[in-house]
Amino acid sequence: MAYIPKNRIQTNLYTPGGEYYIDGVNPNYVGYYHKTYTGGTFSGKNPDDTPVYPLIRITEYGEIPSGLSSKVYITNDLASYEYGILKGVDMGITRDIPQLKYTTPTQDDYKLGEFRRYFCKRGNEFTYLEISKKDYDRLLKKDPTIDFKPWIPFNIPWSITGDPKVVASTNSNIVALKEKQEKFYGLGQYLNQDYLKYYKP
Repeated sequence: MAYIPKNRIQTNLYTPGGEYYIDGVNPNYVGYYHKTYTGGTFSGKNPDDTPVYPLIRITEYGEIPSGLSSKVYITNDLASYEYGILKGVDMGITRDIPQLKYTTPTQDDYKLGEFRRYFCKRGNEFTYLEISKKDYDRLLKKDPTIDFKPWIPFNIPWSITGDPKVVASTNSNIVALKEKQEKFYGLGQYLNQDYLKYYKP
């Protein structure tokens, strides 16, 4: 395996946002990154700052190219990692990335008056993603087929029937409690403060 000298890697670079995104994970990456001598750009201060994600440059119009994969490539060997990315050869472990998925309430949920919404939060960042019950269960069980390490799965009950003022207040309080207890700041902002989402009289 080829050895890549440390002096051929630019480390501890930082982006305030608007430059890169991580396919299927983060539409606007903010944080540290590093560059390799081949021109690759990856998340983390250096190759040892795992998990390592390829950073994809956002176009000058802010557009994100479509048709990209929903998987992450994981390996601790930088040379192998770069070879796999550049040549399209699987030299490491390929795992699914949690995908944005809205769970919609059923008629039985409306009869009950509430249902569960499923999310995951990325590590120490305030980056949230609403996901399916299936991906939630996979993250919770640490299923090796999904990239579970960077994510903290959680769910909240969501009121959907009754007096609209009571419903909005209940959902707002649940989100505020989650933010306070778990220090999940910004969850309400991620939900656009829409506490009547899915509500029916």
